[in-house]
Amino acid sequence: MSFSLALLLVGLEVAAHAAPNPPDAAAYHALVEQDLRLASVGYRLASANAPYCDRKERNPGWVIHDVAQYPDQAVARAAFGFQTPIEIAAIVKDGPADRADANSGDGFVSVNNATLDWPAMPVGKTGYERIAKFKQTLAEKLAANPSLAVKFSRKGADVNLMLAAPLICVSEFQIDTADGLDAGADGQIVRITYSMMRYATDDAELAAVVAHELSHNLLRHREKLNAKRVDRGLGRLFGKSRKAILATEIEADRLSVWLMRNAGYDPKAALTFWGRYGRQYGQGIFTEGTHLRWQKRVALMQAEIDLMTNTGKQNRLLPPPLLVN
Repeated sequence: MSFSLALLLVGLEVAAHAAPNPPDAAAYHALVEQDLRLASVGYRLASANAPYCDRKERNPGWVIHDVAQYPDQAVARAAFGFQTPIEIAAIVKDGPADRADANSGDGFVSVNNATLDWPAMPVGKTGYERIAKFKQTLAEKLAANPSLAVKFSRKGADVNLMLAAPLICVSEFQIDTADGLDAGADGQIVRITYSMMRYATDDAELAAVVAHELSHNLLRHREKLNAKRVDRGLGRLFGKSRKAILATEIEADRLSVWLMRNAGYDPKAALTFWGRYGRQYGQGIFTEGTHLRWQKRVALMQAEIDLMTNTGKQNRLLPPPLLVN
C-alpha cells in the first residue's frame, strides 16, 4: 500500500466495536478524535525529524474521510454533513491545512482547477477504493508541485484555498481495528491499535509508541529483514531470524527517544510508558526473544537520553546517531 499525502482516516469499522449497534453520531465523532490525535502526533514526529529522513513526501496535515467508509452512511451524513463524498474530517493544529484556513467539514470540489469526479459506491457497502484513488491523485499532484489550489464546499458556498505542503518523513499513521495492545510498521505505514491509543495516558506516551514504529520505517527495517529472508512468522522463534528481529527492535528503541526529543516530547515519557507496560503485562507483545525484556529496554533508552546531553545541536535539532552515522 502506497503512502498517502493525506493522513489516512482508517479503522472506521472500529465503530462496530467502540459504539452501540447501530452506531451513533457521537461514536463516529469519538473515533475521528482518536484519528486526529494519532495524525497530530505522527505529523509532529515526521515533520520535526525531516532533516534526517532520506525519504520524504509532502503532507497537508489533515485527516480526510469518505462517507463510503462508514458502516451506516446515513448516520455518518448526519454526524458530519458530507457536502461532497470526501471531506476533511479533522486538521492537524498548525499544519499546512490549518495555516491555509481549511476547516473540518470542508468537502473537496476541485484540485488545481480540475473538478473532481466521484465514482459511485455500492449502496449499503463500506469501501476504501474511492478515497485510496483520491489520495493517490493528491500525492501525484504534490509530487509535481508543492502547492495545491483546492476548491471546497463549505456550508453550501465554494471556498478557494492555496495550500503549500512541506516535505516531511514518509510514513502513514493508521488506527488498527484489531483487539489488544499492539503496534507495528511495514516500511510505509505505522499502525497503532485503538486499545493501545487509549492505554497511552497522554500524547507524550503515545509519541513513544509512534516514534518506535516510525523508527522501523526510517531505518528501513522491513526491507532489510526481507533482504535477509528473515522469517517473521514461526521462524522468528529460532536462530538467525530471532536475532535479526531483535537487532531491529533495539535500533528502534534507541532512535525513538531522539525522534521524540526533536519533536518536543519529553523522551522520558518512553521510560514511563514501557516501564508501566512491562510491569503490567510482562513481555506481552515482546515475546520469543525478539525484544529485550522491559527493564533492559528502559535502560537502553535511558542511555540514549544520557547521550543527548553531550550531543551538539544542529539547527536546534539533535542529530540522531542511527540516522547520521
